[in-house]
Amino acid sequence: MDKKMLAVLALAAALISGCDWIRAKLDMPTSEDIAKKKELIAKKEAAVSATVSADSLKVADSVAVASEAENKAPSQSNTVNTGSGLQLTPRSGLDKTYYIIVGAFKTDELVSKSLKDNEGILETPFAFSGNGLKYVAIGGYETLEEARKALVQAHAKAPEAWVWKKK
Repeated sequence: MDKKMLAVLALAAALISGCDWIRAKLDMPTSEDIAKKKELIAKKEAAVSATVSADSLKVADSVAVASEAENKAPSQSNTVNTGSGLQLTPRSGLDKTYYIIVGAFKTDELVSKSLKDNEGILETPFAFSGNGLKYVAIGGYETLEEARKALVQAHAKAPEAWVWKKK
């Protein structure tokens, strides 16, 4: 009878103390370990979702870049000289729907530096103005798919590049 009573008490103790004690003895994750893992996963998911927004379509797409013929910069005939020698394309002069942007600046000096730094990534970089800023673009595309393909190639040399959609 004592053995039966001891077995019942051991079973009751295991049920009352929960499975964590047994899991710990068997080198399995406890509820505390599982809670920490869930919290870590939630933080990672929040970080990933924070990096993706409607204006910056950072896409890891393995498809090859669209042909060079489709990637022409706006013609230089519709540019405006800012007075500091910087040539800006008016926003209304942009002939594509999507553009790969590598920077947005307030000063002409920073725009000029970015234009020089980003030569040869996709096509000749150009600048346009809008929303009080001067944007440096390295490619224009008709479709989002073309822009995503080009963005993958651009990220190799300009990881801060993002896709902007003309409204």
